[in-house]
Amino acid sequence: LVLGLVLFATLCPQVSVADAVCTERLLRMELKQDLADNGILDCSRVNPPAHFKSESIDEQNRRLAAQWDTDCSFESDSNWPSQLGLNLVDATGELVSANDPDQADMCEIMRAYIASGVLGNSDVTSITTDMVEKIDC
Repeated sequence: LVLGLVLFATLCPQVSVADAVCTERLLRMELKQDLADNGILDCSRVNPPAHFKSESIDEQNRRLAAQWDTDCSFESDSNWPSQLGLNLVDATGELVSANDPDQADMCEIMRAYIASGVLGNSDVTSITTDMVEKIDC
């Protein structure tokens, strides 16, 4: 799976290297941390604690680690969904009509690629770390 050329060709005119440098290693780390929190890609930059539920230190650490807060958490000004020919989906795999400005674009891109079946399994609610390891950009 070679996403790098497509992603950089699409996003680089709008996002300069000085603005964001999302490396493959960083992308994999962000995806794994997001999945470790609750098994799905929320793509959220901020994960507030659940209301009326106490969380253990481990749960709190996973929730905070799942926040997209690295160079992979950028928001592009481009119309990347149409440029990439992708159908956007939410964390449960439901089609959505627009890019969510509260979610990291790189995560939304990965979720859309996974939903399209490019990594073999198109169910975004059952993404494995093995699937994340297949990413080669």
